[in-house]
Amino acid sequence: MPLASQRVGLVMKLGKLKNVIGAMAPTLGQAMGGPLGGMAGKVIAGALGCDPNPAAIDKAIQEATPEQLAQIRTAELDFKKKIAELEVDLFALETADKQDARSHFAGDWVPKVFAILALAGCFSYIFLVTLQPPDANSDTIVSLVLGNMFGVLGAIVSFYFGASHSGKKDE
Repeated sequence: MPLASQRVGLVMKLGKLKNVIGAMAPTLGQAMGGPLGGMAGKVIAGALGCDPNPAAIDKAIQEATPEQLAQIRTAELDFKKKIAELEVDLFALETADKQDARSHFAGDWVPKVFAILALAGCFSYIFLVTLQPPDANSDTIVSLVLGNMFGVLGAIVSFYFGASHSGKKDE
């Protein structure tokens, strides 16, 4: 497997651990899902004393002692200092990563068709639910389906038009 493919695979697998790590060490958790995922994974593996691969990190977290969890927190603080020294802006890296995805799929028709079908499906479902008598629908199921559809539409809008965050830091 080429080195670039290994790195992408490592970042994708580390992304699954992002929520677990994010609860203990938010900066490392945020970095794990992005372009600094490999670096964050090595920092966490060093704190836990395991190999820097997702399976080993996952197992080490499940078997971690309170002392090792404290070491993760210490590694978090060291990681923050290192990022600050290097003047790395995690938000800027994440935004650049999303912009790269937008430019990569700019000429591809599949996301556009998917977006149109999702929009048409959402409006069709709303129309059908509205036409039916109120007692013919389960409020719970209607709410669940609409919530998921609006979540998908929100992701599509975010992909095509960007997030609502301006990217400017508060001064």
